[in-house]
Amino acid sequence: MSDQASVVSIVRCPGYEHPHVADAVRAAVESAGLLESFEGRKSVLLKPNLLSARRPEDAVTTHPAVVEAVAGIARDFGCRLMIGDSPPFAGENPAKYAALLDRTGMSDAAQRTEAELVRFESDVVRVSNPSGRFYRSFEVARAAVDSDLIVSVSKFKTHGLTGITGAVKNLFGCVPGIRKGLFHVQAAENRQTFAQMLVDLTAALPQGLHVMDAVVGMDSEGPSAGRPRRVGLILASADPVALDAVVSAIVGIDPMSIDTTRLAHEQRLGCGSPGWIQILGESIQDVRIPDFVPSSGVNDWARIPKPIRNLLRRKLLAVPQFNSGKCIGCGECADVCPVKALTPTRPPRVDLAACIRCYCCHEVCPASAVRLKRGLLARLVQGR
Repeated sequence: MSDQASVVSIVRCPGYEHPHVADAVRAAVESAGLLESFEGRKSVLLKPNLLSARRPEDAVTTHPAVVEAVAGIARDFGCRLMIGDSPPFAGENPAKYAALLDRTGMSDAAQRTEAELVRFESDVVRVSNPSGRFYRSFEVARAAVDSDLIVSVSKFKTHGLTGITGAVKNLFGCVPGIRKGLFHVQAAENRQTFAQMLVDLTAALPQGLHVMDAVVGMDSEGPSAGRPRRVGLILASADPVALDAVVSAIVGIDPMSIDTTRLAHEQRLGCGSPGWIQILGESIQDVRIPDFVPSSGVNDWARIPKPIRNLLRRKLLAVPQFNSGKCIGCGECADVCPVKALTPTRPPRVDLAACIRCYCCHEVCPASAVRLKRGLLARLVQGR
């Protein structure tokens, strides 16, 4: 975390009508000192939250007016624009993805701003984060890596697994298609493990800008079954952790109760304490929402009976196996294991109940003694 204070701008926005939202987005971006970030950029990727094929007024997805307002700023700098996401299920199917873009209003927004619509599943690349605590590499959309600037245009909502879905969680959409589901199977048994995965992913992706659509958010049982809730704000920052911390404070949620915020703050990947953040525009106190209803904490993964969850883990995830003939007994795999699931014998013993399938042991083994054994279902799902 830089010694320089993180900056978050808060701007009131009464609705999605033009020019209210365009003026609010520009004011937020300019106040946060982010306008110059567009200078000299040839290509800009706008990454909204397109969770499902829902109408903009349902408050499930980023409103197209906010995306269009950000696109307008980029166009002023002569940038080539792309708009893309990887919605669950729909992203794997080009026809369903096109229908989702129509339903959410993104097709019209792209047409009006001359932006290219990209489907993240169509081109995937692996990125590394050697300093990741649990996960050290990810397969992500090439557009998120090859664009000169990525602007995450998140939607503020509650979330059963992560507490809120905001700037940090929105970056999970850069992981294409079924790969996101596999992370849920890998990490969602433990909320902190899932949150750490999101933090590791945030650090692995190129640094970008963050604009949050909190004009109408969602409280109660988000991210899709909650109550659309007028918050009336646009927020912007270069620090996604600070942005999530500030919006949490606005609605009365302790920022450090959000695992992604707390873990990223502790690992100095962003600022999670509003007292250490330079807040411009409106103050938190002046825009506070006193009766915002948080999530109950029940999520879709937890609703699946545990025996079935365990079966999914066994069938869908590769298992690390150790070759006794190749193992040199160095213990590096046990040292690097973030959850201490390995006993440093020769070969190591693995506690599969504790193993989170991060495969750090496979990555660090100097003798190539670790094989990732995939079952038939895992090979079918992952296309291998």
